[in-house]
Amino acid sequence: MSRHVLVTGAAGQDGAYLCRDLLATGCEVHAALRPDWPDEGLWRLRELGLLGQPHLHLLPLDVRDAAACAAVVERLQPQQLFHLAAVSSVAQALHDPLEAVECNGNGTLHLLEAVRRHARAARFVLASSGEIFAPRDGVVEETCTLQARHPYALSKLLAHAALRCYRDSYGVQASAAILFNHESPLRGSAFVTRKIAAAAARRAAGEGVVLRLGNLDAQRDFGYAPDYVAGLRALAAAPPDDFVLASGVCTSIRDFATLAYASAGISLDWRGEGADEHAVDARDGQRCIAVDAALLRRSDAPLLRGDATRARRELGFSHRMDVAGLARVLVDAERGRLQREPRA
Repeated sequence: MSRHVLVTGAAGQDGAYLCRDLLATGCEVHAALRPDWPDEGLWRLRELGLLGQPHLHLLPLDVRDAAACAAVVERLQPQQLFHLAAVSSVAQALHDPLEAVECNGNGTLHLLEAVRRHARAARFVLASSGEIFAPRDGVVEETCTLQARHPYALSKLLAHAALRCYRDSYGVQASAAILFNHESPLRGSAFVTRKIAAAAARRAAGEGVVLRLGNLDAQRDFGYAPDYVAGLRALAAAPPDDFVLASGVCTSIRDFATLAYASAGISLDWRGEGADEHAVDARDGQRCIAVDAALLRRSDAPLLRGDATRARRELGFSHRMDVAGLARVLVDAERGRLQREPRA
């Protein structure tokens, strides 16, 4: 008998990879999308060749609607529920903090309550975030103190706290994947790694694009998204608990850009300091990257590195790709997209 699995945020990067992997194991996958989700927003599912597969069922669901969450969970009786739907951008949450809290915080609460009332046997897995912890000596692990430096972290902290509450108070079989930055060719165009990869590909194609970035010193723990999606599935099969999924290696935005441009055959020469820092193409001296003060955030954490020791030991979690390989995969994908663009 096939497992029925509900995936919210199914059209996102992680949701698309998760749907692919679940379908490969014979699951009936119910892919929940916001009711007003546009057809062009299905591009990830389309790129993975999933649209039209008989065991993938697209369904409308607004997680901000408690009654709709209850109705879907009661009708489907999923064995597993992966909750990935969220306002996933720090910048978007800064722009509209109330929407981020409503979607990320209350949306999680609505689904937990639906599971408590209608599907107590379901395994619930939340995509949480390393952003909600205060690092200890620059490192985040599962016992670090919760904190919220910005509205995105606040919204995800509320979701994480709700999950712990329902697990402890009601026995809901809920686990949280404390995710650090994980990238892939399916990343949205607003994310910094995708911006960097796209700009590098366009520069290599002869375009004189100047990429504008914020804090070049900000360091992030970058991993490869399909590895983290495998971690989500491992959580659903393990005793309910919270686990950090991370590479444990930090890379600055400056260094990631250097690796990405190198993957496109471009050596960068960094010049200047602070707001005047910029990079030029070593081949011709033309400016490639500049700092944009408007992109600097007061609440940026200078270092955010995860310790996935427990996940490696108890879940078998692993990350297969170093940051140089990740940059190369992203740039290659962008170069392929450029080749497929219609010519004027």
